[in-house]
Amino acid sequence: MKQLTITAQDMSATNSAGETRRRGNRTTRVPEILEISINAFATDGYAAFNQRRVASEAGLRLSTLQHYFRTREDLLRATVEAMGDRYLDLYRKLSRDSSLTPLARLYKIADETFNALARPNSHFSAFAIELWSLAEHEDFARDLLEEITGQNLEIFAGLVSKINPELSSEDCALRGALLTSNLQGLLIFVRRAGKNTPSLDGLRAMTKVVWRALSTAPGSS
Repeated sequence: MKQLTITAQDMSATNSAGETRRRGNRTTRVPEILEISINAFATDGYAAFNQRRVASEAGLRLSTLQHYFRTREDLLRATVEAMGDRYLDLYRKLSRDSSLTPLARLYKIADETFNALARPNSHFSAFAIELWSLAEHEDFARDLLEEITGQNLEIFAGLVSKINPELSSEDCALRGALLTSNLQGLLIFVRRAGKNTPSLDGLRAMTKVVWRALSTAPGSS
């Protein structure tokens, strides 16, 4: 991300209309802006996403927001990176938790995924669906999604190699891909199945059964 600067005028306590604005600096304001942007992207969708709404909700003039994120694409890119990093960092941390067995770490990833899906006002599924839609139209989003997916593949393949050390690296990579695709499918299914959605607790339990089977089955050779 580019180095961001704010002028003294931008940080003044009132705007040109005399309305009070919140004080802040780059360290505190950028996370606040991105949290608002995540919400706007998930709830309004990528097509309606715009800097003006984000600036308004953040208590900033549009020109001030543009000191942080010059264009709509800059803001979208930072928003996707922030949301992606949030879950990748969590999954990576869980996958390296030496206090748990490798299989228990895989189960923890499943638990955290379902916790996010069940959380009131969660943006997890909606954000993912909007990102996939955006990636169909924008190269930068396609590249970011490819990077996020690649890191998910590495996390899952690495766990599979620890759960089932007899597997070849190719088998681990294939099973990591199946685990990643199952996780991505859950995001869509839970969001869009409507009355067909089973109990999340039951779905969580069966997801662990499927993930264990994928991880522990003998190799193909």
